[in-house]
Amino acid sequence: MRFTIHSSDINHSLGLVTRALLPRAAKQVYEGVFIETLEEGVQFTCTNGEMTIKTVANAVISEDGCALLPAKLLFELMRKLDGDIDIQVEGAQKATITARESRTSMVCMDASEFPDIQDVQGDYVVRLPQKKLGDAVSRITFAVSADETRRILTGCLMEMYPQEVRFVCLDGFRLAMQRVYVDHELPAGKEAVSAILPGKVIGEIAGMVGDGEDEIALHCSATHLMAAFNHTKVYSPLIPGEYINYKQILPTTWMTAIRVDKAAISSAIERAALMAREGNNNLLKLKVDEDNLTIMANAERGAVVEKIGIDFEGSPLDIAFNARYLMDVIKNIDTPDMSMRFNTNVSPCVVCPVSGNQYTYLVLPVRVSE
Repeated sequence: MRFTIHSSDINHSLGLVTRALLPRAAKQVYEGVFIETLEEGVQFTCTNGEMTIKTVANAVISEDGCALLPAKLLFELMRKLDGDIDIQVEGAQKATITARESRTSMVCMDASEFPDIQDVQGDYVVRLPQKKLGDAVSRITFAVSADETRRILTGCLMEMYPQEVRFVCLDGFRLAMQRVYVDHELPAGKEAVSAILPGKVIGEIAGMVGDGEDEIALHCSATHLMAAFNHTKVYSPLIPGEYINYKQILPTTWMTAIRVDKAAISSAIERAALMAREGNNNLLKLKVDEDNLTIMANAERGAVVEKIGIDFEGSPLDIAFNARYLMDVIKNIDTPDMSMRFNTNVSPCVVCPVSGNQYTYLVLPVRVSE
């Protein structure tokens, strides 16, 4: 195998596929990048045994073939080279990498051990603008659980309806949902379809997509996902099982509702959280009445009180939250103002737009003694 590729192209490709690598690989073969020539260019592939990423880059191919090279070592070398790079592999045993006055030889790994990754023949396909998927997913993955004993919550629920796609994450303390409005044709006889995407995988995809209107296609079978975009494909098993019925968790009525400026409450919470984290429980207390939203935090080193003007409806309320949980929600709001809806001081708070339903967040309060 021999090809010539520009440094920017190979660095971009390796930057994508090495996202699949783990700090500690389960097998030595999972430390490699599989390189093969195709009609359309050179394909780079990395896998960790679960998630696999492939991407194709433009290259001038002199001799067809394939090889498995140490991925991290190759990537580190490529980042220190510029201009056109010539890569030649002799007998699948040694690669010679030449760029200007630089010449490096690298021992190949056993390419025969690298798994053969087949495309997913999906039961259905979800098609979205890349930017909309990236924005939606990046605003909810904070609520993916890290608790592997409840594996279903380490995933992100994707639901497809005829005119929208919903992405939902929850970890037992917070729920985060974003809607992307696109028209879809569902499989015959279906009013909706859903899949549980591994949270880490969809998070990586959100970090890889572009910021334009180019499309990403999510192909889902009964067991696997394949995301295709920009000459790149990401493969992963889906998480099996039944996701928690989040619709039963979301309150449909409320006793107290406020409209608040997002920038104002975000700044106030960030300041109050500085004092809250000095305490034993990282607690923020909120007092809601017709005059103000008051945010308070106390610790041995001091206390803070923040007051924000609001539009108020309903009954006054005192409630408390873990500061980090509340901050995670507020900083992911992308509208100038927002609505916060309450029932009691021990029931969840819903954060949503003043109008529309693009996003919905839910935060559980902390029960405190009077």
